[in-house]
Amino acid sequence: MLLISVPTDSYAMLILNVGVVLLLGLIFGRLAEKIHLPDITGYLVAGLLLGPISGFLTTTELSHMSIISNLALGFIAFQVGNELWLGKLKKSGKRIVIITTIQALFTTLVVSLMLLLVTDPSTAMILGAIAAATAPAPIMMLINKYRTKGPLTSTIVPIVGLDDAVGVIVFGVLLSLGVALAGQNASSLTVLNVIGEPLMEIGLSIVFGSVIGVIAGVATRTITKNQEAQVKQLDLIIITVFITVGIAMLFDASPILTPMIAGAFVTNLINKDSYILEEETIRFFIPPIMILFFTLSGAQLSFSVLATIGVIGVVYIIGRTIGKFGGSYIGSTVVATEPTVKKYLGFAMLPQSGVAIGLSMAAYHALIDVNPDMAASIQNITLASVLVFALTGPILVRMAFKQANEMTIEE
Repeated sequence: MLLISVPTDSYAMLILNVGVVLLLGLIFGRLAEKIHLPDITGYLVAGLLLGPISGFLTTTELSHMSIISNLALGFIAFQVGNELWLGKLKKSGKRIVIITTIQALFTTLVVSLMLLLVTDPSTAMILGAIAAATAPAPIMMLINKYRTKGPLTSTIVPIVGLDDAVGVIVFGVLLSLGVALAGQNASSLTVLNVIGEPLMEIGLSIVFGSVIGVIAGVATRTITKNQEAQVKQLDLIIITVFITVGIAMLFDASPILTPMIAGAFVTNLINKDSYILEEETIRFFIPPIMILFFTLSGAQLSFSVLATIGVIGVVYIIGRTIGKFGGSYIGSTVVATEPTVKKYLGFAMLPQSGVAIGLSMAAYHALIDVNPDMAASIQNITLASVLVFALTGPILVRMAFKQANEMTIEE
């Protein structure tokens, strides 16, 4: 069981630090809005100030706050799942699967092939798999903030939900191949390692998420519409996210896919009035969690990694950009989507943060005994790309929604 150990005399500082993170994140978010930038960018800048720039938050203090990031990702994933209503997806479900698969595989292929020109096959394929990951958090936050509606919004929400499932499978397969090649031990390649382990993670996530989601959905249907309805709804959401994230981490399932699947089951088991209540509750509750998540994400980044990535890192960032734009355009063209989706989906698929960092950590632990230099290189390159895409991604997503005329609330 994973427990976070904090000395008793450090609890006061931990609570104080959380308050400082919230305050500075809120201030910088407001300042970013004043100069017409997404507030997410302000949160990240606040995190950079608290972490790598000032050193106010040390690595140890940030590790004590890791539970906040895990839970925040859980709430984000639950919210994504909450948008996956089958009634809305029946017409576009097949298209979404095709676009998601094409853009993820195309990004992996482009990044891997470009990196083969400057590095070894193992590093190329592992980084190619990590490149497919798209961060749902900034996308969902901007959708909620500007109440976006239209073809681009309807397309991107289910895509970022399915993107993690595709990404986990691709990463699991290529990581096993990469580790075997790095260790020059082809005999270590087995069906269980290459296919079984990622499928097991997906399978456990589906089972846990489904069971908990059904229970939560049935419980939600019992809530009668009165003055305490929103409070009861919030209780259920918090319980669902805590249990799904906790059980996923305990049994090596995905702490992102599990709450997302639970959210999907809940939204498909409740009626329209309950759905509206749940949507309003999440929108009311989630903003402070988002401030904490993005500010802490910024604090965990480091400018120093930029000096270590070299040509490989630059090629990775360029390759991922080409892959996301190209894959999104090809996928949208194959299924004949609306012109705005074909034109702007690539911009909205660039954000990268927590999921990519998690995959890079998995790669680091898998490679550290095989090839320590490769393990460090992959981790540093991923962190550097996260720094770049975390700062630029939200700006490009906002621009995409604005150019597509889907923002119902203007700044």
